Amino acid sequence: MTAPAPSHIQLNPIGYLRTGFSTLAECPASLMGNEGTSFIELLPQYAGGLHNSHLASHVIVFYWLHLSNRAPRLEASGCSGMKRGVFVSRTPNRPNPIAMSVTRVIAREEHILQVEGLDCIDGTAVLDIKPYVPQLDHIPDATIGWVPPHSAPALNR
Repeated sequence: MTAPAPSHIQLNPIGYLRTGFSTLAECPASLMGNEGTSFIELLPQYAGGLHNSHLASHVIVFYWLHLSNRAPRLEASGCSGMKRGVFVSRTPNRPNPIAMSVTRVIAREEHILQVEGLDCIDGTAVLDIKPYVPQLDHIPDATIGWVPPHSAPALNR
């Protein structure tokens, strides 16, 4: 039998997002609404973690939504208006406000990645970055019941 997981977890930022949005009202509803560029500014001690980052066209960015409402609300309604559980939604208001975005890498300069579009407030803490691997991360037959097939905008990212 394996040992139980710890009851407390400590996360430390590896950097911060630079989006230009200073309030929640300025943020797009999703990264699909932000065609501009943003920056992932890693703390200098993590710059080595970007070695060979030019080999990945896209990255998955995990970040902490520090202004979200963490009250235990287990229902959410999305753009379709359908009520569903918070764990079947992308609402920022959740027990642990961890968000993720898949974004195109435009350029790298030392400890800073320039990326296409992010949908959060400037200064949001970055928890982790992972490469998007199309052969592993793309699931062609995946579906979601509240979004009709072919209704989502095409992604050219």
